[in-house]
Amino acid sequence: MRDDMFKVIVERPRRGASHAVSPKLKRIPDADTKQIGLKRHARIGVRNTKMLNENLAPLLRYLRRQRGRRWDAVFSEICASIDTGSTVKMHVRQHIEDFVLTRISIGRDGEWMFEGNVLARRGPMFYRREMFVDPRDGILKDMSALEKLLATHGKGGAQ
Repeated sequence: MRDDMFKVIVERPRRGASHAVSPKLKRIPDADTKQIGLKRHARIGVRNTKMLNENLAPLLRYLRRQRGRRWDAVFSEICASIDTGSTVKMHVRQHIEDFVLTRISIGRDGEWMFEGNVLARRGPMFYRREMFVDPRDGILKDMSALEKLLATHGKGGAQ
């Protein structure tokens, strides 16, 4: 993994307004409101605030190139360049689970499970994820391999 991967991922202009609009009671839909708390004021009165805008394409390209390798080795390389030293770095590492299904386990009866639920073909766990970690050997694989496995062995996964 590149040494400057964190800079490549994060250095992108943030979306949203360049400044927060000054909140005023006249902008609140309820005209009878005389007093408002700070948190509610921030939710209702202020619009177009800044948002984070990560460029996750380099991370996804890196993960795609690592298919066929042990997940432990891949994840340790990611951790070496994107540590948990800052909130933004930790946030980028949390995005890994958007692309890789990592916590698959094999149940008592041989069914494949994710977070206590039996994996079904095209279930909600497949949304936006392109890869998974095979619990049998710990290898990062393409999601189509999991779909085929679940299709041939039914809902229960591989025996």
